Amino acid sequence: MAVKAPPPPIPAVAAYNWTGFYAGLNAGGVWGSSDPNTSASCVSLGTLNSYFTCTDAAHVTAAATGSMSGSAFTGGGQFGYNWQNNSAVFGGELDFESFHIRASHQGGGIYSGFAGGHPPGPFTVTNSVSTDWLFTARARVGWAFNTLLAYATGGLALTDLHGTNTYVDTTPANPNASWNASATKLGWTIGGGLEWALNQNWSVKAEYLYLKFGSITANGLIGNAAYANAINTSTDLTAQIARAGINYKF
Repeated sequence: MAVKAPPPPIPAVAAYNWTGFYAGLNAGGVWGSSDPNTSASCVSLGTLNSYFTCTDAAHVTAAATGSMSGSAFTGGGQFGYNWQNNSAVFGGELDFESFHIRASHQGGGIYSGFAGGHPPGPFTVTNSVSTDWLFTARARVGWAFNTLLAYATGGLALTDLHGTNTYVDTTPANPNASWNASATKLGWTIGGGLEWALNQNWSVKAEYLYLKFGSITANGLIGNAAYANAINTSTDLTAQIARAGINYKF
């Protein structure tokens, strides 16, 4: 009786290799927050008398200090390189994003009206923060489970940070004022993600980033030609990004 030949062995699945340059696109959401910190002086300026009493200055300082937050869509492109050694994967990535965060905070109180002889009345202070773009340069360190890559990432972040502040009250002196600051601000970012290779060239990823930027300081004056006080506000920014992306490996 003929002996039935054994079935041919199932070929082993080739291990995926993450080494190489890649480029891709991403999209997701960003949540930003800022804690404006204001200081209003009650000291006379040169030949000018004080517009504020010290009590009023303390009220303005408190009204213009607080927290504000906002959220927005983010999207852009990335370019990077991976190098795989056994299961460890090392690399670097650059990305440029839309980063349209908008947030504001408003506070108020009653201006006593003693300084300058003006009658009492309400005042309102508004603080705003905004950004338009984001650039990051990050290292990536991960562990490959064949076609699945789990990684941590961190590095430098750069954005355009704008702080806008206004003061309005109802006194006849009409001292409506604004003091603003803008700067390209360097910060840092840290996060992580998962990337899954669909085939030898295409992969998809999900990623989270935490970003922290220092503050910018705006200086101004509240008052008129006879009575005025200095005021300044520092504005910082913290943000979180959750996004998905697609990459093509060359």
